Amino acid sequence: MGFILALLTGLCFAISNILVRKGMAHSQKDNGVLTTLLVNLIVLGGAALLFRLLTEGQPITWQGLGWFALAGVFTTFLGRTTLFMSFRHIGPTRGTAVKNSAPMFTVLFAVLFLGEAVAGLPLVGIILVLCGLFIQGYYMVQQGPDLSVDKGRERKGYFIALTSAVVFGIGQAFRKPGMEIMSDPFLGAFISASVASILFLSVEARETRIFTQIKRQIKAKNIYYIGAGVFTSFAMICFFLQLCLYQFLM
Repeated sequence: MGFILALLTGLCFAISNILVRKGMAHSQKDNGVLTTLLVNLIVLGGAALLFRLLTEGQPITWQGLGWFALAGVFTTFLGRTTLFMSFRHIGPTRGTAVKNSAPMFTVLFAVLFLGEAVAGLPLVGIILVLCGLFIQGYYMVQQGPDLSVDKGRERKGYFIALTSAVVFGIGQAFRKPGMEIMSDPFLGAFISASVASILFLSVEARETRIFTQIKRQIKAKNIYYIGAGVFTSFAMICFFLQLCLYQFLM
């Protein structure tokens, strides 16, 4: 079951990334972060409420909410913002490929700050990913003096995508202790999306009023961004369900 959930998580995120890129063709100044977050709130909020109504549910604790909120800051807010930004420069295929190194940073962060150990195949995987990133970085540095405008944009895109991988990796490490304290995948996903939405709207409020920004997104009705929001919602649910299943098996 865990493998199926992992496959569904990757599939939903992949479809979402493609839809975001297609949506960018219709919205030159909007990367789709706010639209996907608003859709996440609706879908995940409904799922969390339904789960609570149909089951007894786990007791809600401030500590559990804190871990989920912290994960939302790094993944749904910082991670998604930088990932979508990288799509503008290098496209979803290469941006996602770099971002997929996030699990390596999750393991590194967990080992250094959460006291977990790593050995065997996970260690081999980390080394291979590090080698790949080193080769890519070396290749781009060698090209540095001869970079054209497009190449410079490409290098910036890779750097943004790598930033996305780092913050996603750290955020995913925060989700594990959250699920250990409060094993509610739907509420966990909803809290992450809620915190990310609040932070994003706070940043946007520096330029335009929050309600004006929301109305603008509703009027724009970028169907690709809306679809991306739906698929990211299901991806987040599947990811949290994986953690929940892992806790159950342990």
